[in-house]
Amino acid sequence: MKTTILKRSLEVLLLVVFVIMMSACGTGKKVLKPADTAKDLTILAVNDMHAAIDNFPKFAYVVDSLRQVYPNMLLVAAGDNQTGNPVNDQYKPKGWPMIALMNAVKFDLSCVGNHEFDTGQKGFVYLKEKANFDFICANYNNVGYTDVNVEPYKIITLDNGLKVAFLGLVQVNSGGIPDTHPNNVKGVVFTNPLEVGPQYAYLKDQCDVFIVLSHLGYEDDLRLTEVMEGKGLDLIIGGHTNTLIEEKQVHHGAMVTQVDWKLKYATLIQVKAKAGKVVSEDMTLLDLQDRTKENVAIRAMVDEFNDSPELQEVIASSPYELTGKQPLGYLMTDALRELSGVDMVFQNPGGVRIKHLPKGDITVMDVYRMDPFGNEFIALNLSGQEIIDFLKVAYVQDENVPEFMSGVRVEYIVDANKALKDVRAFSLDDQALDPDKIYKVGMNSYIVAAYKFKHKDPGTSFFKITADYVIEYLKKHQTIKNYQEEQRAVVVEK
Repeated sequence: MKTTILKRSLEVLLLVVFVIMMSACGTGKKVLKPADTAKDLTILAVNDMHAAIDNFPKFAYVVDSLRQVYPNMLLVAAGDNQTGNPVNDQYKPKGWPMIALMNAVKFDLSCVGNHEFDTGQKGFVYLKEKANFDFICANYNNVGYTDVNVEPYKIITLDNGLKVAFLGLVQVNSGGIPDTHPNNVKGVVFTNPLEVGPQYAYLKDQCDVFIVLSHLGYEDDLRLTEVMEGKGLDLIIGGHTNTLIEEKQVHHGAMVTQVDWKLKYATLIQVKAKAGKVVSEDMTLLDLQDRTKENVAIRAMVDEFNDSPELQEVIASSPYELTGKQPLGYLMTDALRELSGVDMVFQNPGGVRIKHLPKGDITVMDVYRMDPFGNEFIALNLSGQEIIDFLKVAYVQDENVPEFMSGVRVEYIVDANKALKDVRAFSLDDQALDPDKIYKVGMNSYIVAAYKFKHKDPGTSFFKITADYVIEYLKKHQTIKNYQEEQRAVVVEK
């Protein structure tokens, strides 16, 4: 793949050199007037950066280099700029390092991603106001916190006169909101992006190039091209599913791009348009991982942000290497169960944000990387039947992935098509949970708010975030057990 990327990058640069040389030579042919020639649009696009500030110095150097060749290049992000690095996530104010770095490299535009709301609405307002670029989202309708106003689209006019319309769209889950804590978006109504997109087809009449800056995910991007076929859509710059698109893809007349996450790659997009119509478009995947040259000023900013002794504190040491979310989820739930005194704990798989904990020192930063959301620990008095109902709802909502758990063992019964038929839960002494008995169950506040299962007890907050319990647990024990081969949940086909 790297050979292909390098080859295509060289082809682009050679083409630029050829065009410059030909422009300097007299050909004796008629020189076309500006109105007769196609105009160029160059975009560098990234998505799902997730606060990967350590990759910004290399990224900034690439941006600088490209701007020397394409001085009018637009720099855009397809959402989820936030959440993923404790240096950014625990900073006061939360999320500022990413905005500062995006300002420094001069981003032009960002779609709103679901993790933009992780700072809460007031936090998002603060970061939005401090950003030197705009956030856009068309299926976002504010009816509560009035300071959170986001424009649906933006039209940018380049120096060459080309008009480019960007429409923003964010994903909406089965609960009717993006994938964030429901409390983060109270008072905001999100509408179906696949219904909203076509409503803005009129933008094509106001621009030369019509682009959706999407945080819907790859499959929904393809659905969007289908519902907007014939409505003037030229390009989708996508995000959310971290899909690495290596070669040009065109679906229903629109090119679709997306690049992994955390600034591992970027997409260089080149479009030619004439008289309000795109006459050609192409993309080049740029691998940012193996680059060595850095922007010195951005490196200094990152080093200053990283100077955080509190996050570097060693709190335990692991004699084992843990790989995969499951063993880390078991570590988290064991910590919560021991320190809270509840009977059992459940953790949603999506709340475990790393997949690897190396052998050796464990720092405060490692814990906040694993559990960055700041969710409070909640205890609920649930009957055995309510626990079963929760596990059924969670299995479907988490796309057929079992919860991580402590203090309980679970069997998921599925049919030949992998559809869930039943759930059985057992105590640590292998006794089936009594459907009428009340158990004290712990889980994070996101699960309580976002998973629609029936329960009489609304729950009691311990007013302490789950990550802080894990930090306390690790400081207490100074080491961890080997969770790598442990299996607390099984999926059985019957």
